[in-house]
Amino acid sequence: MYKIEPGRFPAPFRFFFSGHTHVQSRVPLDNGRLYCNPGSVGQPRDGDRRSCYVILDDKSIRFRRVEYPFEETAQKIYAIAELDNFLGDRLRDGR
Repeated sequence: MYKIEPGRFPAPFRFFFSGHTHVQSRVPLDNGRLYCNPGSVGQPRDGDRRSCYVILDDKSIRFRRVEYPFEETAQKIYAIAELDNFLGDRLRDGR
């Protein structure tokens, strides 16, 4: 968990969020600002196959992970002939 210090983030932007890299991260920026990538709910790529997200409140950014039926999802991918099996395989690997 990243603790937010009162008054540390000047207006207009305290946080910068982005996605699509599928990897959770947080990076302190200049002027006390923070860049945050919550990760990926359905296709994490950091070796941890659990879904990931963040909770932001006035005092902290909390990274969370939750199990989901990735095997069931992979089987549905395998059943679609037009999709390559690697799309299902990488759900197991978290890559």
